[in-house]
Amino acid sequence: MTILGFLVFWFMAGGLITPYVVAADAPPTIRHSLTVAVEPVGHRLNATDILHLPTSLLEQGPLSFALNRHLIIDRVELNGQPVQLSKDPEDPSWPKGFTQWIIKLPASNLKPSDGIANLTMTYHGQIDDSPKTSGGLRFVRPDKTNGHIGPNGVYLSSETFWYPTWEQHLVAFDLEVTLPLDWQVITQGQETNQSVTATHRTSVWSIQAPTEALTLAANHFVVQKKSWRNIQLATYLFPDEAPLAQQYLEATGMYLELYTKLLGPYPFSQFAVVENFFPSGLGMPSFTLLGQRIVQRGYTQPYSLGHEIVHSWLGNSVFNDFAKGNWVEGLTTYLSNYYYDEATGNDEAALKTRRRMMDEYNLYTTPETDYPIRQFHHKETRIDNAIGYQKTALVFHMLRKKIGDDKFFEGIRKIVQDGTGTYVEWKDLQDMFSEVTEEDLTEFFKQWIEQPGAPSVTLTDLSVQPDPLQPGQSILSGTVSQENPIYKLSLPIHVNIQDASTFSTTLQLNHAKQPFTVKVPNAPTSVTLDPEHHWLLRLQRDQLPPMLNSWETDARRILVHAKTSSKEEVASLKALMQRIQGQTDIEQRQSDSPVISDKASYLIIGTPAMKLLESKTLQSCNKDVQVETERATILGETFEGPDMAFLITCPHPNFADHTVSLFFGLTPEAVTPVARLLFFYGWDSYLVYKQGKVVARGMFQPVHSSREFAIPAP
Repeated sequence: MTILGFLVFWFMAGGLITPYVVAADAPPTIRHSLTVAVEPVGHRLNATDILHLPTSLLEQGPLSFALNRHLIIDRVELNGQPVQLSKDPEDPSWPKGFTQWIIKLPASNLKPSDGIANLTMTYHGQIDDSPKTSGGLRFVRPDKTNGHIGPNGVYLSSETFWYPTWEQHLVAFDLEVTLPLDWQVITQGQETNQSVTATHRTSVWSIQAPTEALTLAANHFVVQKKSWRNIQLATYLFPDEAPLAQQYLEATGMYLELYTKLLGPYPFSQFAVVENFFPSGLGMPSFTLLGQRIVQRGYTQPYSLGHEIVHSWLGNSVFNDFAKGNWVEGLTTYLSNYYYDEATGNDEAALKTRRRMMDEYNLYTTPETDYPIRQFHHKETRIDNAIGYQKTALVFHMLRKKIGDDKFFEGIRKIVQDGTGTYVEWKDLQDMFSEVTEEDLTEFFKQWIEQPGAPSVTLTDLSVQPDPLQPGQSILSGTVSQENPIYKLSLPIHVNIQDASTFSTTLQLNHAKQPFTVKVPNAPTSVTLDPEHHWLLRLQRDQLPPMLNSWETDARRILVHAKTSSKEEVASLKALMQRIQGQTDIEQRQSDSPVISDKASYLIIGTPAMKLLESKTLQSCNKDVQVETERATILGETFEGPDMAFLITCPHPNFADHTVSLFFGLTPEAVTPVARLLFFYGWDSYLVYKQGKVVARGMFQPVHSSREFAIPAP
């Protein structure tokens, strides 16, 4: 996500300042000449900022800006003359992190000959909002802080209001930062100079490209750099993770190679991977800020590092008007989390990602909690993630299927070429794609962006008759039904033939009930709707493969752990239990021989899970899983050894819309390295771990198929 995705969009509630939403014809950029001294031990910041203001801004009347409420203004001068400050009356809709100030303008010196007025401001204070965990079983958004200066690290963002923030203006900076000698600083733009004294280090940065806000991070970094086609690649890592620098530098170059071909020239002079002292995954212009645990795990995958690199174009170069909806996260997710696999020839992984996106949308949203993509602004919950990231990514995929690859990627490049340095919203995207296709796409965007939900499609009345005119061929008939709202779709179907071949065609749907007739070779046995998962459908829970996330999203969740446990087992599950303890809506039970009877989803951990599978009383698992004391067999493949652990999810034996997840190891020690991260593995029916690393994974079939329909025998 971009730093913009992490903002508090309080302006939607009626705040008077809207510093992150401007029109394409906004006033000229404000340039800051900002000199800052940071004292981590004292949580202190001392700053002098010379703001070069266009005189058109002064002509509008009193100047109004925002500054962190913990910062004390020592002096303000306009063109060398002292000016008076007053606080704007408190508005309850404003966030509590800043003060709104008004400058009373003097009667003279409003129009200097060069058209620029210089406002000089000196201020100081402490910034110490320690990061607070986002909570939940899984990482949804970064830990929350409005800015922190401390011995553990420095993080100053747009939410900090650490420099005078003007409404409805882009900004540029000449920045000089002084810190203790053993600290390094990273920000946007390019470092142009660095000097040291016996006690301090001063770093000078130039941020020439207009930007929405300036983010600064500092810590005891080990800095390594590498050149890639006149772009400086860098890592700012803690000493323990510094050996991973080469891995991140090489991955950065690989992604830039792909995405510069797709999106055009990289828009900045640098890209840096920066390690953060609190959990985060943030993309700023020219660098990304990744939490320590992410860096430690070598997250160079497309959905992590690749995602933040794509944000260099989308979100940090082409800006998003969040007041009119957030399209940036969905398109970035599509081009990184999904398209990278397709572009590198990994079609199996691409199919799996499409399925997972659809599963996430269907698991985390219901018709009652769903909302239109247009209303997505930023991610606070898993529902937001399912709609703003996954569903929106699939909408771009469906647009691509509708208009074809050439026009789709021409449209993507047009977004970058025409939108760089400006604000782009959904209507602009619709117009751009309509222009390149020479087709009115209003209907497509209306049904997918403006209304909630997804098509609910089923096949009925399937029948087959011999073709009287062509011996050996058949006529397949049936009815496609949709629930409201009715979507216009080009839905692919595959007809499975008796001789093991398939026949493919496309049904054009736009009615609640739509009969169809298709001529097919030989005798058909079944029909599969969209087997490659290109079109998003609304599914019921029993139409999804069983997985741990089915338990996490169930309205009723039961956790079962052993009544009598060894010290070793208690220790091995400690990290998992600590994560669960904070969730008040999880029913906890202790049982050495659990009974699966309630209408709920179960998570059974430790020896009770293993004993339940050994007893063969969990009928829904029996056909796929066999467990003995020293081994487990899943779908015919046997795994054995003391360092093996398993996460297996099967349908509930009595209630098809619930599941039973089982987590255990062949020894307690095998469980320990997995327990803390268990909820990051929620998208498979089974996972096998060896010494904490996944060595096998896969899916079981759902109880009821949403896509395959048998043809009754004549």
